[in-house]
Amino acid sequence: MSVLTRTDVTAVKFFNNYILAGVGSSVEIFNKDSAKFIRKIKILKGQKVHSIEYLKCESKFLIIGGKQFSIIELTFDCEEDVVSEQQVVYPIICNDWIHSGAWISKEKVAILTAHNVVQVWNIINGTFDKEYTSKDNSILYSGLLLPIQDDILVFSGTVFSEVIIHQCGDDVPLHHLKGHKGVIFSITYNSEKAIIVTTSDDRSVRIWTVVNKEPVNYKHKSYWSNAKISCVYNLYGHMARVMCSHITNDLIISIGEDSRICFWNHEGKLLRKILAHQNSCIWSLDTDNRHLVTGGGDCSVILHPLSLVSEYGHKETIPVNIDAPKKVKFTARQNILIMNELNELIYYDLSSNTSKTHRLDHTSTYKLLSLSTCKQIIAVADMNGKLDIFIENCKGDAVIRKIIDTKLNLGKILSLHWAGNRHLVVCSENGLITVLASKEIDIEPVDEFHLPPCKERWLTSSALSSNRGMLVVGDRCGHIHVYFHGSRNPVKSFDKIYDRYGTTSITIKNNEAITTGRDGKIKYFSLSKDVNEIKYTNCKDVEFQWLEKFLDKDENYLCGFQERSFVVYDVKNNLKILEVACGGGHRSWDAVRYIEKINEHFEEFIQILYLKNYTLHSEKFRLSKIMSKNIINGIHSKQINCLKTYKDNEDSTATMFISGGEDTTLRISISDLNSKLKDELVFKQLSSIRTLKIHQFDKSKILLLSAGGRAQICAKIITFEVDHALKVSSEELVDYLIKGTDKERKGDKNWRDCAIDFDPETRIMDLEIVKIDNDFIIITACSDASVQIFNLNTDKRKLNPVQEIKYHKTCILKTHVFEFITKTLLATCTTRGDVAFWEVEKPPKMLSNEPIFSMKTNKSGINSIDVNVIDNTGFLLATAGDDNAIHLNVIQVENNVLNSMKVINSWSSDKYHCSQVTGLKLMEDLMISTSIDQRLTLFTLSVTTDGVKCDFYSQCCSDVSDIHGLDVVDTSIDSITVSVFGKGIEVLRILRPTR
Repeated sequence: MSVLTRTDVTAVKFFNNYILAGVGSSVEIFNKDSAKFIRKIKILKGQKVHSIEYLKCESKFLIIGGKQFSIIELTFDCEEDVVSEQQVVYPIICNDWIHSGAWISKEKVAILTAHNVVQVWNIINGTFDKEYTSKDNSILYSGLLLPIQDDILVFSGTVFSEVIIHQCGDDVPLHHLKGHKGVIFSITYNSEKAIIVTTSDDRSVRIWTVVNKEPVNYKHKSYWSNAKISCVYNLYGHMARVMCSHITNDLIISIGEDSRICFWNHEGKLLRKILAHQNSCIWSLDTDNRHLVTGGGDCSVILHPLSLVSEYGHKETIPVNIDAPKKVKFTARQNILIMNELNELIYYDLSSNTSKTHRLDHTSTYKLLSLSTCKQIIAVADMNGKLDIFIENCKGDAVIRKIIDTKLNLGKILSLHWAGNRHLVVCSENGLITVLASKEIDIEPVDEFHLPPCKERWLTSSALSSNRGMLVVGDRCGHIHVYFHGSRNPVKSFDKIYDRYGTTSITIKNNEAITTGRDGKIKYFSLSKDVNEIKYTNCKDVEFQWLEKFLDKDENYLCGFQERSFVVYDVKNNLKILEVACGGGHRSWDAVRYIEKINEHFEEFIQILYLKNYTLHSEKFRLSKIMSKNIINGIHSKQINCLKTYKDNEDSTATMFISGGEDTTLRISISDLNSKLKDELVFKQLSSIRTLKIHQFDKSKILLLSAGGRAQICAKIITFEVDHALKVSSEELVDYLIKGTDKERKGDKNWRDCAIDFDPETRIMDLEIVKIDNDFIIITACSDASVQIFNLNTDKRKLNPVQEIKYHKTCILKTHVFEFITKTLLATCTTRGDVAFWEVEKPPKMLSNEPIFSMKTNKSGINSIDVNVIDNTGFLLATAGDDNAIHLNVIQVENNVLNSMKVINSWSSDKYHCSQVTGLKLMEDLMISTSIDQRLTLFTLSVTTDGVKCDFYSQCCSDVSDIHGLDVVDTSIDSITVSVFGKGIEVLRILRPTR
């Protein structure tokens, strides 16, 4: 029984206030407004749902997938948010792939198959009625059935790049729509607008008009026989294949393999283009004229407001007549502050369109402008130390007044930043950092610090803790320094945390520092009075490089620049909220988020201000009109290569899924094993992640190692805290490259002293963690046939090479460590089907140059291995791989001498899977296997003196394609809960054999 499924969403449908999503062979139902999960209904048998069509004015649904179709009737209780179903027609298996279906009447449905055959079925008794075979039986890639008077109109999207329109039973087609240069992927028709939209493999969207001079309804046969159909627009807006389209009253919406949604008007103009679903293919869409819902290859369902096309934002040019404006800022009252090159500070009131100019008595042309966190206090300083501070009135007239006019005797001023609302952080020449605090109508220095020498020795950002006991600063060279009150030098420094230009913002919240920079990463640091507890914990990658600052107190709305566009990003939901083509970040700009009451409702707004060609521009966005919402949270956008589940003892209701995949991300997700599966932490590596392993320190802390392409190893400590909910935090220990040109940049040596071992194609295929005394020994199996061994020191955050073994001649695919006769043994498996056993000893020589025993178990590559120790005289070895077979071998050891290993019994079979076996697990008297054929097989197992007895017990199918492996989630007296992973994740509960 499937407990949780996350795979490609290949069908979505609106019905009243609900969203139906085809996830695998099931339909999941959600409330549109609250995104609440209502119900999961298993519909088909081993086929993905590709189409959902409902009978108008009734709640009967035709569900199509693969060669099957089924009909269900749903009853919706809107007050209780409860849905009940009744199966009207159980899955019927046709003799061909089904492309389209339609309701002809309340009693009959029609389906179109891949060989241009229309079948009519009676749903009252679930029997076949009749079929119409087209004379042109070309293979179809898409189709559309349109019920008309006493007949069915068929739109056939052929492999020959044309659409054939014909009526059932007619020998001669009515129309041939030619023009595409690739196979037809979708056909849609709108009777009100009399247009047909087709999408194709050639990346184009074509709009066809249906013109009939006679006033005949489209449901009459004569309408189509006398109609003239012509292509009026050929549209290119996608960068890859266009999968599907939809027609609304005002828009044509297309989705594609390039993860883009294009909004066109009916005249073929591209109105807007948005990116969604983490760069994966978007498979399905539907609209209800107010919202658009899409399902994608990242297993997510996203609800988009259609108002983002028509009400995207209000743009205006500020009519301010100022010569040579240089810097612009928003104030607390959403008015504008402008500093020009004429030594003037202008306060512009947006409500009255009036301005007030304040003359600045500064001798230097280089001036710094900074606003406090509340945006009410303004500081202006020049290089010579002249400082002016203004304050904006909270109430009454919108004006600013000067409260401080002074001269700082600190030398040449290089940077000026507010740290909160009361303290100014000034960096002057020779790396002197001075913290100034206001005192009545004057200021006084409260702290002085020393910035370590670097090439460009000044600050780019700073933050002060709430008790003013800790200062965190970032310099121009990308270093981050932490100072304690009263300590002149930094107590902790993090070198080269960011690339050139340094940090763009630093936020201190709840003993944590959050920083942004221009490398597309949000980085997190733990802060403490104990210097040893000040650590770099983790980072989060964002899809654009130039990250500037957070616009809200919850650190969720992040703004920055992507090439020439200003971007606001929703960090929590991994969604881009808005994009403004302002010309790029190398200009003066500002952005602000605020709440405004609109029609008795409080609405969120984001407003951006920027200078372009000496003109002041403003754009205002109402978030409810443009913000998309996750109905189902996305996971990996490509195949998952490795997965481990972990349960915290204190909170048994939550299960952690730790997974790595081809999309180069390592994700830690939490699930209730019902409907929720949400990423808590996401880490990015240089290339695909092939393997991961965990080691438990205690009930709330684990060591996590991941490795894969570019021979990269990453080590982290993951901590789980149970408060009201389960909270996951991380601490990064090691990011290490075994080989490659970047190796010299990762160590603490000078680049002249580093040797370059250049082989970027080497991949780490598998790894193991062995704890010997207080050391963690990391054993890695590489694609270059070598076994690399490292010593991990968690306190010093160092990974040191210990040994390299080159015994195998081909790529090592799998490793397995197990305890046997008080010894630690390592098994290595290759692409030739060889298994070698090694004894793991203490450093410095961990492994001998030759294995203690080797054997050939499989005909080809071994994809999975497991070992079950029988007693002190032997163990059971299970392997499976590319030969589609499962092999069991009983290996005996005489007199506790490991060199005496020999095979005494064996069993093998290739009849339970029809493709490569990718997952295998031994569990006492049971064995579970899985394969790319999507089958999950349970065996009963026993080892006696007579040999190995392995009997088939049960088999079920998973909705996850391209399965890469399995992991056991939980066990009970009567069942086993396992997770399979590949192109998605599925958790299944399998019944144990009855005793």
